[in-house]
Amino acid sequence: KSVVVKDIPAYTVVGGNPAHPIKQRFSDAEVAQLLEIRWWDWEIDKISRNVSIIMQGDIQALSNAE
Repeated sequence: KSVVVKDIPAYTVVGGNPAHPIKQRFSDAEVAQLLEIRWWDWEIDKISRNVSIIMQGDIQALSNAE
């Protein structure tokens, strides 16, 4: 078990004990877009309609989601 006591940048994969950044899942520009889209604040029905897009990580499609 590991306990992370510091902030981890958004969409960063961490591992180890103590935890350390391994890689970023998306580029800095893509992370900025995802933080602007804020899909996690969507209504549950909108998330349900777009779950495949969310899981694919297609940020352009996600920004156009209805």
